[in-house]
Amino acid sequence: MLRFAPAVIVRHACLILSLVGLSGAALSCRADEPAADEPTAEAAADPAAIDPEAIDPEAIDPEAIDPEAIDPEAIKNLEAAYPAAAAGKTRHVILLPHKERGAEDDYKVEIVAGRTIDTDGVNTVRFGGELRERDIPGWGFSYFEVDSLGAPLSTRIAPAPGTPTVKAFVAGPRMLVRYNSRLPLVVYAPEGTEIRWRLWRAEGELAPAEAR
Repeated sequence: MLRFAPAVIVRHACLILSLVGLSGAALSCRADEPAADEPTAEAAADPAAIDPEAIDPEAIDPEAIDPEAIDPEAIKNLEAAYPAAAAGKTRHVILLPHKERGAEDDYKVEIVAGRTIDTDGVNTVRFGGELRERDIPGWGFSYFEVDSLGAPLSTRIAPAPGTPTVKAFVAGPRMLVRYNSRLPLVVYAPEGTEIRWRLWRAEGELAPAEAR
């Protein structure tokens, strides 16, 4: 059970240094990280179900995000409302570039929990588990929590003899959430779980539906 303190000390250097080096994953701040003067770098919705004509299939590259554009209000809210991870958990933080409120309506953020493991490169592999959104009492904000991913699930295609193993990120539960650059997206997950994310952008004008 998470206990939310009125104020949380957040390592600004950790946030900014990690954002500069983003590689498709959110930055993480572990409960057992060093002190603040020693910064370190880390409802499910299926995007395939979204109308491909309404969403740009080319996801925006998080590596292109300019940390200078991060909304200061998001860092302020992170410090005030979101505690460090409990023992055995890791806190993953996603800070979005500032956009005006009207412009944010054209974007969604996809959050994906998973893990990098050895695969045979032939079978389709995925993790189970759940990604849930929870409210922070007294704040009107929310955070996300991942339970255990469990063992990976795989199809049963026999690879050819001598097929080399391939290390790959295997996705588990995922969720599409609204874009709000004034709030951080904070995910608490068991240690060893990776959190990755990408942006989806609407294209074109809204089209009217046909009445039948």
